[in-house]
Amino acid sequence: MWSSITNNVLQVLRIVKAAVRVVVKLVIEVLVRVINLVLVRRSTQKKLRLQIFILRDENGTPVLHDEVSLKLLQDALDFAIRTFKDRFDVTISPYASPIIQTLPKAAPIAALDVSCNGSAGKIECSEAGEYFAKYSAGWNMVPINLGFPVSVFIVRAIGGRIGCSLGPMTDYIILSVEGTKSISTMAHGLAHCCGLKKHPDDINNLMYISRFRTNNVVTDWQKFVVRNSRHCTFW
Repeated sequence: MWSSITNNVLQVLRIVKAAVRVVVKLVIEVLVRVINLVLVRRSTQKKLRLQIFILRDENGTPVLHDEVSLKLLQDALDFAIRTFKDRFDVTISPYASPIIQTLPKAAPIAALDVSCNGSAGKIECSEAGEYFAKYSAGWNMVPINLGFPVSVFIVRAIGGRIGCSLGPMTDYIILSVEGTKSISTMAHGLAHCCGLKKHPDDINNLMYISRFRTNNVVTDWQKFVVRNSRHCTFW
């Protein structure tokens, strides 16, 4: 009985903390976009700070650790850097050095094997969401870095998917081990995090749904949306 009560209390606390995180970030997102619309020239070069975190499994082993897998992750990062530079006029730079880091302790199962089947918002109110919020670069309950960095968490699996993003609700995206083998999925997820929602029918578009996507064409509207995200700054 007490165990059930404790679990219910913990779940309520997770929901409250998740709601605070989401509201704070969405309010800032709206304010930044309004300021950009009023004051900022569209052609000015901007910057996005990024940090990649590799989770450790139950035994403390990184979910990515062999040379081949790490090379594929680096290829995906390089593709994201080129895409944001060439398509959005946004330079991706490390939040901290090195840009790819392995978290120090074993992650909870909920964060290692993430459920993201049509209800990604539930992640924020779960044990996994609490874990990702704890380790996200530059954030706690309130912003501690006005660069608003984005974190990429490399997990073991994402039930039936290779990547997951909650859009501007959070400051992170999730890639599975399988997702790191897709060269463009990281860039696709980062664009979601910067406000792009729809998946167009154009197979050449960065936001087209396919793990085999290798093109990164974007429309003028997509460029406008991404550049005016709070994650893309001038400092």
